[in-house]
Amino acid sequence: MKRRVPIALLLGLACVADTQADPEDFQAIQGLWKITVHAGNRTSVRWRCYYDGADPWTVLIDTLMPSPTCQRSDGERNSIALGWNLQCGEHSGQGRLLLDSEAHFKASVVLGGKPVLRAEGQRHAACTGPAD
Repeated sequence: MKRRVPIALLLGLACVADTQADPEDFQAIQGLWKITVHAGNRTSVRWRCYYDGADPWTVLIDTLMPSPTCQRSDGERNSIALGWNLQCGEHSGQGRLLLDSEAHFKASVVLGGKPVLRAEGQRHAACTGPAD
């Protein structure tokens, strides 16, 4: 006789598996990333080399700060997402980056409850080091 596994059990196991992901095992492919940032009515493109041993916080996230005076704190990450709090003067907020594949992400930043920045990242090519 064939036994059926209840769907609630399968969903519970999927949640447990996700929380057990190594937080240091961020699944973005190394290489040259094109990050398109939309802030208000401005759009800018930033190129970053995410290389072996690089910290995604400094290579990817620091390009998503609404202002150079903002301070990032309380980072959380798993294999497909990065989340952080930030303080920009008197305004506090949160940021979130989510990989939808190993070579593409979408990100957003909210300050004072209002969206202030959204971004999209796409891996384009190999790079040889942080100076690329």
